[in-house]
Amino acid sequence: MCTLIKFYDKDVLKNIASVITLKPEKIIFIYDNQIKDYNRFVSLKKCFSKHYTDYSFERYPININDLQEIYETVKSILLCNEECYIEFTGGSELMLMAGFKAGYDLNARLIYTDLIERLIKDTENNLIAKMAKICINDFVDAMGAKIIGNSKHEPKEEDYDNILNMADYIFHNLYDWKKTCSFIQTAMSQTAPSDLFLEARALPVKKYSRTSLCDKNMLFKFQKYGFIKELVFSKNKISFTFTSETSKQYLINYGVWLELFVFISAKRCGKFDDVFLGTMLDFNAYDGQIIQGNEIDVLLCDNSLPVFISCKLRNADTPALNELIVAKKRLGGWFSKAIIVAFGNEKKEKTGTYKRAKELGISMLDKSDILSGDFGEKLIKAIDENDLVKLKWNSVQ
Repeated sequence: MCTLIKFYDKDVLKNIASVITLKPEKIIFIYDNQIKDYNRFVSLKKCFSKHYTDYSFERYPININDLQEIYETVKSILLCNEECYIEFTGGSELMLMAGFKAGYDLNARLIYTDLIERLIKDTENNLIAKMAKICINDFVDAMGAKIIGNSKHEPKEEDYDNILNMADYIFHNLYDWKKTCSFIQTAMSQTAPSDLFLEARALPVKKYSRTSLCDKNMLFKFQKYGFIKELVFSKNKISFTFTSETSKQYLINYGVWLELFVFISAKRCGKFDDVFLGTMLDFNAYDGQIIQGNEIDVLLCDNSLPVFISCKLRNADTPALNELIVAKKRLGGWFSKAIIVAFGNEKKEKTGTYKRAKELGISMLDKSDILSGDFGEKLIKAIDENDLVKLKWNSVQ
């Protein structure tokens, strides 16, 4: 029986990568005895069981400051099991020292996982295996979280071109979109959620003490690209019908067009394993309550590393950066990346927000990138250049 001995770590990828790759018949975790939340291990088992079910699972608490106890614990496990591998990816320094000595003394297979190069090797640098692909759901399951839905309807592939064409028009006519969106929101505010028909006075209406009047050309574009139909302008009224509930959602949400633009661009790259839109997470799946934590505008997986993307159809600001960092650290840990896409000139003007993003290891794409015509390539470059190895030695203030 193949047994894999691991040292539990706060970084989820260190806990799951080798297990999903090697699929050992027995998985043994050695962990800090101060951990009292055993749902951590329930979560790991849930993650592993989606890949294979023929395994046994054991865990051993230890005092992580007691070298002798760690050594004796590892030694006793090795004596009771055959064909043991000890992985030295994760855990504290003392765990690794004592575990290595025990493994060396009893001739266990000593291995580690290079999470950046995605390779599992032994201590003599021999290749054991190429790391299996890790998906977003693996991170969610292993962290004890749960995807509780999506805040936006994901578009159908056949609608991608119309959405991109409409987004491009909106990006070049942002003021007209702002007043048109406000007008539609006001007109639909007193209707039932399922109502797809809009009829409103053509005269300006007040919303939050601001005058709002929709732009006719904007509405004609929405009709051209299939988001509304039966558009009628009369002397005193404007009326039209949304072509679907999804179209209605897009027309009453000011910032959704940038999220859709980024989502479709990421999907069309063909480089990423998962691409999710408007992901809503409950960070504790075991407390009996459904409580939304962070909403992630676009979430994708690149070479088994989660990438968190925040989209702002305005200038970026410090709260947006902080929100992105919280989601990144909470779900992905160190082995994850963060990108903010904002419709401002932060990079060109090298604003304080841009400098702060760099300090935090967040890559930024701004208005010039969005309007460049090759946003997909710029997104790939931004993700590839978000170098976790170099970031480790940056000074984060």
